[in-house]
Amino acid sequence: MKNRIILCGYIFLDFLARIVPYPAAYIVAYVLAKLAVFFNFCFDDLKRNVSIVLGFDMDSPEVIRHASNIYRNWLLNVVDFLKSPIVSKEKLAQRVKLEGLENLEDALKYKKGVVLFTAHIGNFEWGAARLAVAGYDIWGTSLVRGYSKLDRFFEKRRKLKGLNTLYINKMLAVFRLLKKNAIVALPTDWDPMGKAKPIDFFDRRARIPRGSIELALKSGAPLIASFIYRDRKYTHHQVLTPVIELERDGDFDRLVEINTGKMIKVLEKYITKHIDHWELFHDIWEKR
Repeated sequence: MKNRIILCGYIFLDFLARIVPYPAAYIVAYVLAKLAVFFNFCFDDLKRNVSIVLGFDMDSPEVIRHASNIYRNWLLNVVDFLKSPIVSKEKLAQRVKLEGLENLEDALKYKKGVVLFTAHIGNFEWGAARLAVAGYDIWGTSLVRGYSKLDRFFEKRRKLKGLNTLYINKMLAVFRLLKKNAIVALPTDWDPMGKAKPIDFFDRRARIPRGSIELALKSGAPLIASFIYRDRKYTHHQVLTPVIELERDGDFDRLVEINTGKMIKVLEKYITKHIDHWELFHDIWEKR
């Protein structure tokens, strides 16, 4: 019943997104963001995350300012997501500027596929779709929501831009995809399965998934990172990093820990740099 209600809500928002002009929809997003902050709706997790990254008290003005910006940027990205069906591939390509595409090309030359990790920074759905629009065979991971019609709602939106969906609790096909030199994209700053072991992250213990590292090691695929952030009202900037040099010889568990540390450094760099776009509404931290 809950998932059906959620689906009905998305369908209603989809209808509104089609009839409300972009500028007006953004105004609604601004207003909703202010109301959410005022009523402290799911705001504490954002403040906690920002405070840990910046090292400030959770209720300091600096933390509240950044967390408020995150809420605004997130709702603007929700508008973009809802309007995706009426944004052409050409318009999407114009709105998302790619930096470092040569790094992805270098990774694909190994012919082992590419494991691409990212975080909940900016409109990461558009980031993956932008690569699909550019002609790459890319699969974005998602969690099965337990209601097929809701899953298809999201799948259909991705497919309109050529982006495929790979469910993280049904990943039997992942090695076959990598053998075809496809790109598999995984967010790595939150573990929806709840199985990640804690690791040092911004000088705190946090539950960061190691799936991208394990997949790269087992498949032999190169590992790169990609992050996207809004640089202007309607445009985004997407960065693709050089291939991350992984240690691949030795005990597997030890290699996972060592290489996860390398991944963590990249995550910390880009989250700190684009803190106003870290849209993670989850508590990933171990209690002290």
